[in-house]
Amino acid sequence: MNRNMLRAAFCALSFGAACAVGAAEAQVPTMPLALARDVTTQAVTLVESKGMYPLRQEDYAQAKQRLLALVDGKAQAVDRGDLYARINGLLATLDTDKHSFVMPPVATGQFTSAATARPRVPMFQLVATTRGTVLRFVPPPITTSASEAMSAYVQGVYNEAAAQSGVRTACALVVDLSEQTGGNGWPPLFAMYPLFGDANKARWVERDGNAIPVVHRGYLESKAGHDAPGRVNPFVPFATGPLAVLVGARTASAGEMLLVALMGEARVRTFGQTSYGMSTANMTYTLPDGALFVLTQARSALADGPVFRGGIAPMQPAPKGETADVSLKTAAEWAAANSPRCAPK
Repeated sequence: MNRNMLRAAFCALSFGAACAVGAAEAQVPTMPLALARDVTTQAVTLVESKGMYPLRQEDYAQAKQRLLALVDGKAQAVDRGDLYARINGLLATLDTDKHSFVMPPVATGQFTSAATARPRVPMFQLVATTRGTVLRFVPPPITTSASEAMSAYVQGVYNEAAAQSGVRTACALVVDLSEQTGGNGWPPLFAMYPLFGDANKARWVERDGNAIPVVHRGYLESKAGHDAPGRVNPFVPFATGPLAVLVGARTASAGEMLLVALMGEARVRTFGQTSYGMSTANMTYTLPDGALFVLTQARSALADGPVFRGGIAPMQPAPKGETADVSLKTAAEWAAANSPRCAPK
């Protein structure tokens, strides 16, 4: 992984959300043997040159042998579904929290996402507390890496903030990641750039232990400035002071990228539930037949600490059975109680 990876769109699939992609050949039940061999060769090469190491080498060797056996025969065609299943079997042996996989080709205009079917929660909401009004920000998921859509996302954050009366007078902030179920984590990171500093401790750790900072404040700020030139960022008032982060059980993938980035700030306290457990950095490649190959190339960590595995527990867990509204209230009360800008009513 290098600086280009940091600047690439973070693309990961979870809970039915996916990255919209360009045209690919229409899916058919079989593919020519020569093409299947090319697909297999590229998949294995990417795994062995860039992917995380296997959890057990013997499991990887068996899965690889099973995959190669499919394309070592003399048949003129290979069953496409069987090929993808064996590639996924190979990927399942890696240290990825099951976050690497191959996705069949998707024809242009045919992609749909379950995430788009859900009603969108408003980005901004004012929450009354015993010490003043707290702003709740709910960054919606974005499931494409198209530059126009990413710019529109950032502009939408600015626009909704401007339309919400009381944003500038709120005395503290809660970032609610409960809607962040996967996709592209970069646009919300760009929009929230004032919340991050160069001392941020979030890291991506490659398979050989090389740690790369997730947050580059200057880069985030330049991207937001490009997407919303000349506009005042709505999060500037919250660049200092306590910052509450609310996590849901469905906070996954790109949502966990944002969670770890926010946890990299010393002033953050997290509330709610343990996240889903896909806190890895993925890159997406196109295989020779047009299939998408989503490969985990790093795991998340804070500073020199251990990499995260499985769900990330909140600093202040919600009691069993607590509703999301109560968890939000708890987070907002903490933010207000610790903010010099808030005062008792």
